[in-house]
Amino acid sequence: MRGSITVIGILFLSFFFFASQAQNQNDKRDAGLWTTASFAPRPIAGKWKTLYTLEYRSKGNFGETDLFSGMVKCHYKMNRYLLIGVGYEFFLNRGNNGRYTPEHRYYPEGILSYRIKRFSASFRSRLTNTFTQWRHPFFEHRNRVKVSYSPIRKVPVNPFVYAEPFHEMTKYRFRKIRYAAGCAYTFNRHQWDIYYMREDYHTRPFTRHVIGIDYTYSL
Repeated sequence: MRGSITVIGILFLSFFFFASQAQNQNDKRDAGLWTTASFAPRPIAGKWKTLYTLEYRSKGNFGETDLFSGMVKCHYKMNRYLLIGVGYEFFLNRGNNGRYTPEHRYYPEGILSYRIKRFSASFRSRLTNTFTQWRHPFFEHRNRVKVSYSPIRKVPVNPFVYAEPFHEMTKYRFRKIRYAAGCAYTFNRHQWDIYYMREDYHTRPFTRHVIGIDYTYSL
C-alpha cells in the first residue's frame, strides 16, 4: 500500500511541475486531465469480451474542455496470448470558438500478451480511421508496447510503463509518440489506473503533458 501511495504522490508532483512548465510556454506546451469510466460485462462463452467507455479530456493547462467521447470495443480471445478485436469511438471536440464538432473513429486491432514471473508485457497494433466526414478519412497506425510489474504477491498494485508511436498512413510519416508511467490498483470488480503521459509531436513543435485517471468496473 505504501508503494502505491508513493507512486500516486510522484504522479501528482509531476502534474504540478508540468502544469507550471506549460504555463511558461503556452505556444509549444499544454497540460490536461484525461479521465475515463468503463464497464466490462462478463465474457461470452469465455472468448468474447466487450468494453463500454465514456471519456473526458481537458486542455489549456487544465482550464478548458478538450473533448467528450464514447467508445465500444469487442475482442475475441484466440488463445492465451492473442486477442483480436474492433472498436468504434464518437467524439465531441470543442473548438476555440466554444462549439463542439462531432468526429468518428473505427479500428481493428490485435493484442499479444506474455507473462514472465512477475512481469507482464503486451504489444498492441491498431489501424485507425478518424474522420468528421466519410469522404475525408485519416488513416493512422499505432503500436503500443506496455510492461507492468507485480512487486508483491497477492497485492493488487501494478506499476506500468508504455510507449506508443503514431504513423500517419496517407503521408507515410511518423506523427507523434506517447510515453506513460503509472500504477494500476484492482479491488474486487474495480480497477483504477493513474498515470502520467507525455505526448510529443514530430510534425510540429508541440508537447502535451497529461495526468490520466481511468476507472473500470468488471462483471
